[in-house]
Amino acid sequence: MFKLGNCRCQADTVFNEGGVVSPEVKGHFQNELNKAFEFIKSKDFHSAWTALARAHILGQFDAIPHLKVHWHMFRLGLASMNTQEILGQIPRMILAIPGSLTGKAPKGNTGLSNVGIFKPMDIPEDLQKILNPRL
Repeated sequence: MFKLGNCRCQADTVFNEGGVVSPEVKGHFQNELNKAFEFIKSKDFHSAWTALARAHILGQFDAIPHLKVHWHMFRLGLASMNTQEILGQIPRMILAIPGSLTGKAPKGNTGLSNVGIFKPMDIPEDLQKILNPRL
């Protein structure tokens, strides 16, 4: 068992054998990314940021999805001309892979530049249920 925000989680609910994030969590991660892409197409940038933040919470346990969501945040920063996010995503992209591989990524952090890179945050209840469905 490990601590994830305010949630105590069984490792096998997030990870399967070999330390790989479970297909269920990856599926929800991809759903949030797809929502973000749809919001971006319709120029609903606020909703796109929310979907990417949710994807970040789900994807930060796995190095490649973690980097991927920061890349999409960087791209959304460019599309929405959000200088804070453009600049804020650069160090986050650099730290995403090592943060995931070492387990140092702060649990629950939204990945947005309006919060500290190393700040752990509460995880929304619906995402807690995805990360640990037995609670």
